[in-house]
Amino acid sequence: MLSDPITLYKLMILYMLDHVNFPLTNSQLTDFFLDHEYTTYFTLQQALNEPPAMRSPKRAMTLSPSSETTSPRQSSRISTAT
Repeated sequence: MLSDPITLYKLMILYMLDHVNFPLTNSQLTDFFLDHEYTTYFTLQQALNEPPAMRSPKRAMTLSPSSETTSPRQSSRISTAT
């Protein structure tokens, strides 16, 4: 299990967004999490609004050189810079 619950909630949100074909609003996400009693309103808002953790430049995610956009399902085009 993850040591930080905020990280788990962020992963759950990303999973949900990846599996729907439309944008989800803050209200829809909040209703889902609260209806299933996964967390409190304030903890969820923290997960939704917390900026992403800073990564060191050595491990930053980079896109391969291309003019095309990358979707989450095109993960083969994303590599970790060394």
